[in-house]
Amino acid sequence: MANLVYLQPGTALTWLASGGDNLLTLTSLAATSGRNGALDDFGTAAVAREYAWRFWCKFSTTPVVGEQIEIYWRTSDGTSPDNDDGGDVALSSTDKLRNLIALGALVVDEASTTPVFACSGYLEHTHRYGGPVIYNATADALSSTAADHGFSILPVPYEVQ
Repeated sequence: MANLVYLQPGTALTWLASGGDNLLTLTSLAATSGRNGALDDFGTAAVAREYAWRFWCKFSTTPVVGEQIEIYWRTSDGTSPDNDDGGDVALSSTDKLRNLIALGALVVDEASTTPVFACSGYLEHTHRYGGPVIYNATADALSSTAADHGFSILPVPYEVQ
């Protein structure tokens, strides 16, 4: 009889303006601008390879249905990061997105500033360091309230029964 293989979710890592595991300050992120999150050190011990990611935000002005916020993942070996902007700093140029891993995009589905918009996906991470990069490709700024934005990854390693 074959063994069953389950996903065994771990503890989520968060990138927030304050109170998270790592810094990612998206407050008042302007239209057509981006922000690099701090790189997390996953360490040298065994860690999950697969993660479920989640991004959420609110807008300060009414977004247009169909506009997008692009979500990327950047990695590093500790010496040479995928872009050299640093951690929890403004994206210096859209060219800095070229060598990052595109995770997906949050597509605006409602012309309103009321909801917290969210999207999620899957990430395979095999490097020691990693962190999100968010690019606001909309014509609207994000909310000025720090608690309205964030990014998280949930480790989902396999467990053999």
